[in-house]
Amino acid sequence: MLTQSSSSTPTIDPVTQVSVVICTRNRAADLLRATESVLASTHTNFELLVIDQSDSDASEHIMQPLSHDSRLRYVRTAGVGVGLARNIGVNAARGEYLVMTDDDCVVSPTWVHEMVQALEAHPKAAMVFCDVVAAPHDSTLGWITVSIADHNRTISSIRDWCAAGGGNTGIGAGVAMRRSMMLAIGGIDKHLGSGSMFRSAWETDAALRSILRGFTIYRTKDIAVEHYGFRNHADGRTLMKRYIFGMAAIYAKLLKCGHPAMLLVCGCELWRVIIGPTLSSLRRFQRPPVLNRTIAFAQGFLKGLKTPVDRRTCTFRPQ
Repeated sequence: MLTQSSSSTPTIDPVTQVSVVICTRNRAADLLRATESVLASTHTNFELLVIDQSDSDASEHIMQPLSHDSRLRYVRTAGVGVGLARNIGVNAARGEYLVMTDDDCVVSPTWVHEMVQALEAHPKAAMVFCDVVAAPHDSTLGWITVSIADHNRTISSIRDWCAAGGGNTGIGAGVAMRRSMMLAIGGIDKHLGSGSMFRSAWETDAALRSILRGFTIYRTKDIAVEHYGFRNHADGRTLMKRYIFGMAAIYAKLLKCGHPAMLLVCGCELWRVIIGPTLSSLRRFQRPPVLNRTIAFAQGFLKGLKTPVDRRTCTFRPQ
């Protein structure tokens, strides 16, 4: 059951209709930093939904000093998984424009306004991805996931998607959506994303299903969020395997749903994360570090084939 902990009812101008969504689990200090950065936005006419799946009350307690802000809606839910949380946000939002970032990110005061402007400038776009840049860190100890585009582009076909980088086109730490279009494709697949059955790739899946339904995706390099999600090298390798597992699963799912264009996407992805790095390593007479990636891709693809799907919405429906 959903519970709303903020004491005030948000007052949202029905003309603007902007909902910012942050999903969180067990990152109280990070959540406070992210929430404060959104609430400092120059785009004042919005609501902020915080979807909390934490095991403890720490995040709820740390948000209490902000509960007086009428823009804030705090939602506590017992389920686990990023896809599930994002889907709750989509369904609970009052706005047509949904702007999403992660709990370990910081946004600029103009970020919400710029993302809304990008959606308005591209009326056929179901989603807009922006750059995600790394916060200051020691790169000798580990790394932070980023997504940086070389130029702005509109993606209206599977070929466009592959040319833009496939699964590297954009990440959920910096994304905006049209709620009506998300609902039209069946919402976000709750079985994707960190903490779920398929571990990752909810945003890639939503983008591909949007393209297959005739909508477009807009990728901009002119807007960015700052990511603080530092991982050591071992954790980074685990994250990469999880990402490849989820990506392969959604390709298998969409193939099952009657979209043979996923064969092209599979080929592009295999080249990007396995074949290309292998050839590059061999040219340098180094051992290719891709065995675990290959195993993760095969495991994800097989699990995606075996898992029941809803062919109408192209979402997983495990029994």
